[in-house]
Amino acid sequence: MNFIFFFPDEMSAGTLSSYGNPYCRTPHLDKLASEGTLFENCFVQNPVCSPSRCSLMTGTYVHNRGHRTLWNLLKKDEPSLFRYLKNAGYQIRWYGKNDLYSKEYLEEICTDIEEKRKEKDSFSVTFDSTKNHFSSDEPGFHSFWFENTTSNEDGNIPIDPDVAKAIGFLESFTENDPPFFLYLPIDMPHPPYCTMEPFQNMYSPEDLKDTLQDPLDGKPSYEALIRKYRHLEHLPKELFAHIYSIYLGACSYVDYLFGKLDETLEKCGLKEDTVIIFSSDHGDWHGMRKLVEKWPNAMDDELLHVPLIMRIPGGKKGHIVKEQTELFDIMATVLDLAKLPCKHTHFAHSLVPQLHGAKGDPQRFVYSEGGYDTHEPHCFEGYSGRGGINTDDPIASIYAPKQMQQQEHPESVCRTVMIRSLEFKLVRRTSGENEMYDLQNDPLETRNLYHDNQFEDHRRELEDRLLDWYLHTSDTVPSEEDSRNF
Repeated sequence: MNFIFFFPDEMSAGTLSSYGNPYCRTPHLDKLASEGTLFENCFVQNPVCSPSRCSLMTGTYVHNRGHRTLWNLLKKDEPSLFRYLKNAGYQIRWYGKNDLYSKEYLEEICTDIEEKRKEKDSFSVTFDSTKNHFSSDEPGFHSFWFENTTSNEDGNIPIDPDVAKAIGFLESFTENDPPFFLYLPIDMPHPPYCTMEPFQNMYSPEDLKDTLQDPLDGKPSYEALIRKYRHLEHLPKELFAHIYSIYLGACSYVDYLFGKLDETLEKCGLKEDTVIIFSSDHGDWHGMRKLVEKWPNAMDDELLHVPLIMRIPGGKKGHIVKEQTELFDIMATVLDLAKLPCKHTHFAHSLVPQLHGAKGDPQRFVYSEGGYDTHEPHCFEGYSGRGGINTDDPIASIYAPKQMQQQEHPESVCRTVMIRSLEFKLVRRTSGENEMYDLQNDPLETRNLYHDNQFEDHRRELEDRLLDWYLHTSDTVPSEEDSRNF
């Protein structure tokens, strides 16, 4: 059995038509859902790229090995999904960004290691050049709104280079080759908000303006600080609606790319032997409450709720699982489908029963962690020991306000943990505002109930469960034993 994991960066579940968005057109993903299983409530274990991916590949939480920063990637002593597959004879074909394995680990598990040695720029995009929509002296300069300057006069839609390589691999695959796991962690729709025509202007900002929340009272203080540092607070709502329209356009482009890959899979006669997994590492604010991008300890559903759609040979078609799942369940599910034993302690659940039509666990709680503490200054963005605040690179400099905020207000990115059921969400922080929401009556999380005495019993129950969760998962003991003798 082969696997394809199509993994766009920073895609919120709520932006896809198959998850109820009435504006965004994603026909190829709709088709995938009709042919497989859509998990309606999948949540990530961290709202930032690298930590989320490390949890995904290991089935462990952020606190198990300290994978809470962009720079602490998986080391060779850590078991992971790709090692299991590689040792079982699978070829790992990887086209896209990293944010996952240390260089030494990549040497071990990547089949096409030359591809990884190219050290793909994490800011690269699928077109030749872009430019900021605003000049550096305009308030919108740090809003991530960019323009595509690549000509598309012939009307042909360019294929993302990583997806093109994946298509080439599928076309060259023969029945005598070993089975493959094709991993496609592509850049879009990660900011800067930009794509090519016809997607850049596919959606009308005017149609989207009223769907964006305005800034709300009672939200954590980092939201106001983000708006302040990025000079977003006085920008008109129309600007954020335009950002949202571009973001949806990028999601539609991702759908287009997936359609091209799936079409190739069928043409090559591989569809009946290949598992398809579609998901994302976390979401994006895309203009909601005049916010852009994400934040390391923000626990909003816009950032934590991601799509998860899977199609397996012989699986249930058009099945929808409403119960909660966690992104790292992919690790356990792939091993189960490949019939490979897992030899390390993990906390992921296999979703194979659901892929054949079963319901999920209605009593399952899901968890996410984020943020840093002042005793670990190397974790913060803008850390002086890593080069400090970047104001020079034309793209990377748009992160300078984020770096400044973390350095000047470290409490705004404090350590945070979230527990969520289908009914309630609780967020605890080491500094600043705790949060609690009644998700049945307030799914958009507009009213913080943490200090509401009417919900004190619910809050205490969630806090007790959170403590129990930490007790159960606080460490993982290796199975290897050492000699006690000299």
